[in-house]
Amino acid sequence: MLALLLLVVAQTPEWRHDRTVDGMKLELRAVQHSKFDEIRVTTTRDGDLQRVCDAIFAKGVGEKVEGNFKKRTVLKETETERWTYEQIAVPVVSDRDYVIHVKLEQPADTGRCEVSFQTEDDPAHPPAPHHVRIASVRGHWTVLPAGEGKLNITYLVYSDPGGDVPAFLVHGGQRNAAIDFLKTILARAK
Repeated sequence: MLALLLLVVAQTPEWRHDRTVDGMKLELRAVQHSKFDEIRVTTTRDGDLQRVCDAIFAKGVGEKVEGNFKKRTVLKETETERWTYEQIAVPVVSDRDYVIHVKLEQPADTGRCEVSFQTEDDPAHPPAPHHVRIASVRGHWTVLPAGEGKLNITYLVYSDPGGDVPAFLVHGGQRNAAIDFLKTILARAK
């Protein structure tokens, strides 16, 4: 068993620093069998754990659109899970859509916040006309107290935008979108 664990760890690509923007460190790592990288954005900020956790889980956001989002429709919601259909505006290429499942895995009252998300197929919500269905989005948020009213925030995201878009046209946009979405979450938490 230990040998298998060591083999998996040895095959996991290393994170490589891409840039730091407004105190947010952006790192990338290769994803096996994909031309797109996984992105990790980390930062330490002043904040209230509950407010940031609520902002990430989108508690109270409902169908409000922010940033590049054109449309957000809540399909199903519980205290710890939400399914939404979303459309996003994308420069240069066709706009995208998807159904995403967000799960609150560790609520703030546990002393940390963890939220995961991933796209899912939903036959009731096929791709909209003039949109390309995103092939895959998955990721995870972790928020931990860092003392003195500060929080360590980690946002991991991998996305395959679907369609026949060359990877080199997408990479910069994906990195910028990760930074912008973290900024959206921080603004929501104020």
